[in-house]
Amino acid sequence: MAKKVKLGDILQVLTSQGVAYAQVTHKHPEFGFLIRVFPGFHNKQPKDFSMLVEGEPQFSAFLVVQSTVNQGLLSVVENISVPDRLKIFPTFRSRNGGAGGSLWLWDGKESFRLERELRPNELEYPTEGIISAPLLVERIENNYRTETHEVW
Repeated sequence: MAKKVKLGDILQVLTSQGVAYAQVTHKHPEFGFLIRVFPGFHNKQPKDFSMLVEGEPQFSAFLVVQSTVNQGLLSVVENISVPDRLKIFPTFRSRNGGAGGSLWLWDGKESFRLERELRPNELEYPTEGIISAPLLVERIENNYRTETHEVW
């Protein structure tokens, strides 16, 4: 039986290009665990994960972490404090109604419809929704960046 996932857990993600790491930073009542994925592939496990989480995350995403850990798709390798700057819940973006549909921002509690296009800094906001473990691996392997992901 896998261990119970909690805030601060460092997740090891096995990819075809090496090992990547993410940290569980929040648990939302509707979307579940939010993880911050850190860039880079590692040949060996870092001795000090606090150095890893001080870097800027590559992207943030909601993931069904407990189920993914239970299935052995990810493993918890350490638990460390979430850095203060990552304790702030990020603003997410979404588009309703397909291409050309309305744009929305969501702060974890309320959604706000935009009457304009996204500003350049808002392109860095993660996209709303829960991703699968295969999509997580695909995004890591393809050097996914939120700011280059169009919301449909």
